[in-house]
Amino acid sequence: MKDVLKSHSGPAFDADLQELKSDLKQFERMRKQLSPQIPKNNFIEGLKLYEQIQKNNSRFGCYAYMLFSQDTTSQEARAFKSRIDELDADVSNKTVFFNLWLTKLDDKTANRLKTSIDKDYIYYMTRLRKLKPYVLDEPVEKLIKTKDTTGRLALIQLYEQITNAFEYTVWVDGKTLKDEKGKTKKHAYGELVRLVFGPDAKHRKAAYKAMYRKFVPQKDVLGEIYQALVRDWRNEFINTRHYSSPISVFNLANDVPDEAVDTLLSTCRSNPGVFQKFFSLKARLLDMKRMSRYHIYAPLQESQKKIPYSDAVDMVLDAYNSYHPRLGKLVERVFTQDHIDSEIRKGKMSGAYCMSVTPKIVPYVFINYAGSISQVMSIGHEAGHALHTMLASNHSQLTFHSHTPLAEIASIFGELLLSEKLMKEEKDPQIKQDLLVLVLSELYATIPRQAYFTTFEKEAHRAVDKGATVDKLASLYFSGLKEQFGDAVQVPREFKWEWLAIPHIYRYPFYCWTYSFGNLVTLGLYNMFKEEGESFKPKYIRLLSYGGSESPEEVLNEVGVDIRSEEFWQGGFNIIKEMVENLKRLR
Repeated sequence: MKDVLKSHSGPAFDADLQELKSDLKQFERMRKQLSPQIPKNNFIEGLKLYEQIQKNNSRFGCYAYMLFSQDTTSQEARAFKSRIDELDADVSNKTVFFNLWLTKLDDKTANRLKTSIDKDYIYYMTRLRKLKPYVLDEPVEKLIKTKDTTGRLALIQLYEQITNAFEYTVWVDGKTLKDEKGKTKKHAYGELVRLVFGPDAKHRKAAYKAMYRKFVPQKDVLGEIYQALVRDWRNEFINTRHYSSPISVFNLANDVPDEAVDTLLSTCRSNPGVFQKFFSLKARLLDMKRMSRYHIYAPLQESQKKIPYSDAVDMVLDAYNSYHPRLGKLVERVFTQDHIDSEIRKGKMSGAYCMSVTPKIVPYVFINYAGSISQVMSIGHEAGHALHTMLASNHSQLTFHSHTPLAEIASIFGELLLSEKLMKEEKDPQIKQDLLVLVLSELYATIPRQAYFTTFEKEAHRAVDKGATVDKLASLYFSGLKEQFGDAVQVPREFKWEWLAIPHIYRYPFYCWTYSFGNLVTLGLYNMFKEEGESFKPKYIRLLSYGGSESPEEVLNEVGVDIRSEEFWQGGFNIIKEMVENLKRLR
């Protein structure tokens, strides 16, 4: 990680830290120059200094998170991360005045200043200034930030304190699952998730039962926290800032029109039959009479074949090279520069991620590789994120990160390339079947499931405003589940409380539609590639090269995608229908 920081202690670290603090002091002095008459040169100097501060702050933050990820038991890593979290808060507090000034600037001055800056900075300003109607005076903005620390943020922390403290006891056939010492095992939430995705049907059901034994008794407290967060959202964004609707707050922050999000969600609600057919087919593959909500993530009888790590890397590189040599060479840099942590170790964080630090630093990939086909796909997915960043490396620190709704395109596209390659080359029919079921299960989890979360949020915000009880919210959620699964999946009543265990709706209201958006967009783009062939490839590379330097709508318009069109979104579901038919033929 020396490409990020030379060290997290000692003279080298102290010098990096001192540089950031010095830049902050210089930047704070700029406040006095912020007026409609500011000279263009002074404005450019301030904008570039702001970017430099954000770049160095990212280096500290990313290094701290990666250090902690490598060994979550390390006191040194935890202490360093806490220190850097405090630094990040300080940087935010000392620079917020600049963005606030840019947002509220009069149009004449803004247009004058735009003539002196690069296109990247122009879009950054334009995006900020779309928030102008909703931004309040600086004293009020500061008051809201202060209020949030003991209000909204405190409620979220309370929710996390309560739910993260849960320890789950799993009962199977009247006995508890034991630890290595033969005592009743106290499971963490992540361990429950592994059981839910595991091969043992009794364990899957028991894991869900264990979860609800903890959440349901706390439904009044957790439900009240959610209701308070919803009321806080309305009080600030509807009653005070005057957004048109609760979801518009998140849509505008991501520069996506409400109309496009509404069309996406309505199309998802028009296609429940696609995955109902998949779950009916999966039930037969698992020798079940009818699929149950307890078992929708059940794996098939997986092949015992384990894929060596070096072979997995070759598969990923071959997939990207087969699309375009430039993509393969960029992805290869992650491996040749040792920017990947793949081994499983005690204390290492679970899961996978890609860390993009600055435009010029090759991204870092973090996974836990044990040899399964799903973990090969995980490498391909995270490599796609890295590729996206590297293709956008010509942009500024303020715009090289893709917009959230587009952030999954390169990763999902990479998975599709890899899965198609594996399906063609793999001779074991069991592995082919496993692979297709894995892809379809992930598409369910990231498209209709996420869309229904967002639909529930929209309904819940309206219901809370009219005084709905926690039980009423649970009924709304359960109605959505029944609409999703129809007669194909039996849904026990206890799942009406599942929303209490979805942290996104507490922490990041309306975020979940971005998963549906990204996956369906990528399926549409992949279908274009299959239809257009070689002529599509440069368009796709250019699309990724935008990073976050243009709005999602403009970026996608360039390749002929209309995100306001129901026909486009339906095209993604048509591709999934074909996948389900392919699975049927593999039986």
